[in-house]
Amino acid sequence: MNFVGNSAFTLIFFTISLQQPVFRTEFNKTLVHTEIKYGDHLQYSSLQIPQVSYSSTGAELSEKPRFGYFSRVVPPDNLQAQVMARVVRELDWTYVHAIADTGSYGERGMDSFRAAATELGICIDGDVHKISRRWTDKNFRDLLIRMHRTRKARGVVMFVDEDNLKRLLHTLDKLIKEGHKELERHFWFVASDSWGIKQSVVLGLEHLLAGAITIAPYVREEKAYITFFRKLSPAGFTFLEEYWEALGCGKNYELKYFGECFDYINYTLKQESYVPFVVDAVRVLARAISKYITDECGDTEFHRCGLSTSRFLGDRLQKYYRNVSLSDNEPPLIDANGDGIGRYDVFQLDSKGIYHKVGKWRSSEDSFEVRVEQVRRGFHLAPGESPYSVCSTDCPRGHYRAYQDQTCCWACIPCDTATSIIINVTKCDMCPEGEVPDATQSYCVPIPPVSMRWDSAWALIPAGFSLLGLSSTVFVVGVFLKFSNTPVIMASGRELCYCMISGISMCYLLTFFLVSQPSVPTCAFTRVLMGLSMSAIYAAIITKTNRLARVFKPDSAQRPRFITPRAQVGICACIVSVQLFGSIIWLLVDPPGTKVVFPSRTEAVLTCKATASHLLVSLLYNLVLIVACTVYAFKTRKIPENFNETRHIGFTMYSTCILWLSFGPIYFATQNNFRIQITSLCMCISLSGTVALVCFFAPKIYIVLFQPYKNVRTRQSAVGRLVNQQMRFMSRGEFARQYSSIDNSPVTFTYTGQAQ
Repeated sequence: MNFVGNSAFTLIFFTISLQQPVFRTEFNKTLVHTEIKYGDHLQYSSLQIPQVSYSSTGAELSEKPRFGYFSRVVPPDNLQAQVMARVVRELDWTYVHAIADTGSYGERGMDSFRAAATELGICIDGDVHKISRRWTDKNFRDLLIRMHRTRKARGVVMFVDEDNLKRLLHTLDKLIKEGHKELERHFWFVASDSWGIKQSVVLGLEHLLAGAITIAPYVREEKAYITFFRKLSPAGFTFLEEYWEALGCGKNYELKYFGECFDYINYTLKQESYVPFVVDAVRVLARAISKYITDECGDTEFHRCGLSTSRFLGDRLQKYYRNVSLSDNEPPLIDANGDGIGRYDVFQLDSKGIYHKVGKWRSSEDSFEVRVEQVRRGFHLAPGESPYSVCSTDCPRGHYRAYQDQTCCWACIPCDTATSIIINVTKCDMCPEGEVPDATQSYCVPIPPVSMRWDSAWALIPAGFSLLGLSSTVFVVGVFLKFSNTPVIMASGRELCYCMISGISMCYLLTFFLVSQPSVPTCAFTRVLMGLSMSAIYAAIITKTNRLARVFKPDSAQRPRFITPRAQVGICACIVSVQLFGSIIWLLVDPPGTKVVFPSRTEAVLTCKATASHLLVSLLYNLVLIVACTVYAFKTRKIPENFNETRHIGFTMYSTCILWLSFGPIYFATQNNFRIQITSLCMCISLSGTVALVCFFAPKIYIVLFQPYKNVRTRQSAVGRLVNQQMRFMSRGEFARQYSSIDNSPVTFTYTGQAQ
């Protein structure tokens, strides 16, 4: 279409081709377009002649330095490539095959898809499979078999023209019929607008291609075009006359218009998909020309206006249709860059060859939607099969990804779920001390500290044992108080016995502080009672054995000093005070408190704050007392049993040594189990008190309660009188020598420690 004079410019380029007239031929097959070559576009741009295309979608045409005067009402291929990538992403596919024609349409379109796919985390298996014009059937067969070897990638994205699409799909059908049943329904296709909603591509292959997803530009129905064409007469138009004859209407001379012809052959006219774009191209350019003339000529008629004898300026004319709306309620048909606004619909083919709309994309509204569940149902999968095309599935909990060649393929490496978190599913990091992973293994959380619980056997058993020991101790005290003036009780040294009973009671009470939840008060009592309880017991014992050792020392000619009850209590108090003052100083220097320790990477224990050195010093003092008591018990073992309690004391100390020697390995071998440590410590201390209670006091209680005939003051024999006299007036050496010459026949008597 040319205007008069030098104002010639291209309006639109299209041709109408004719099809063989058969009744089943659809009318939308009669309108097709021929794309203008890039060289033609370059030529027009060099001449500054504006162009508006209704069908050219090549991405290269958006390069305005080369095609500055080219515009189009259809969106470029890079936009549909973005739509295809988003469809793949919505289906949760991350690993697909890619097939493209060699040339601008296929290669540029696939480059755009690859760029969009990379941003969405989608990978292409290997490289893009490029179909050359010289390909034979063998090339298509090899391509399909090669793609099938990669079992993980089942999605196939295609930028392939219609002819190569048909060859590829028919080759797939042949392979299946030849026995390659593994190819049947193996591939899921996502194709560009070259497939679109065309029936010619899938004719005869509907059963094989059911589920295929295609992209097509949004098409509106132009009712005015249908009305216009029905009123059109073929007379005077050669190509319309040929089409008239092809439809079979030339034999009926009564028919004048195409509407009558369509009714005669019982055919419903359907518009071809590019008709709206042809209409839009004409509208935008016609409106632009009208605006251009109005602005230049005003009310002057065109043939009298200077514009009629001059050339239209291409760059100025473009301003009238680029990024300009045809009406107030419509968005622009061409953007500022000269490209059509992106409007695409997503379709899915069913087994009957019908395309169903399953989604849409509108760039002006930045809206995209795909009915994913409907699409997945459309694949007609076998029961239990999932429509996924992925290289690697998500790693199970507790594993992280070790990427391979591509970011879509990885190996799952175990990560310690007890101590480490997984960062961005790609890295396994250990939590800092005192923290463990949360339930999702996404971040570290503090370990809640634990302590002994009263409802656990670890606390109930030692607490029950201590209650039994306390009850026994109270019983012993009651017996001592009731029978305090009897010979057995008086001869046992009541003052030191009460000191021992106090220590035994503290041993049992200590258990309740040890198994309680650590706090400042409980920790303070634990520090004091742990050393004080045993000091009270062994201070009394060492005082007793020391007195006996001094009294019966054979090589001494002097009367022993500090053997009176008051002196004995004083000595015992001095020994205990060392431990007591040491504990008080310890409390002042290092105030009691609590702390959290971590015996393992996954456990936090609330315990008392006490340094190991201080605790060791406290126990070491008691260890010295135990050793000293044992030594004295051994030294006094040969003193006549009627004069001392060394046999009971010796048995007490030997048992105590065995007990503590057994406790040490247990305690230090269970550093990572605080429950065993605390329970063993409680039992060891309680058993120490129990050994003293049973070995030292049980014989006396037994005599008092069950052998009262022995708990009486009897006539003293000569030996008894001699002993008392010598204890008061003679040296111990003389006593020992005289005692050795006396007849030691059994005589019943009781030594009270007083002269008779």
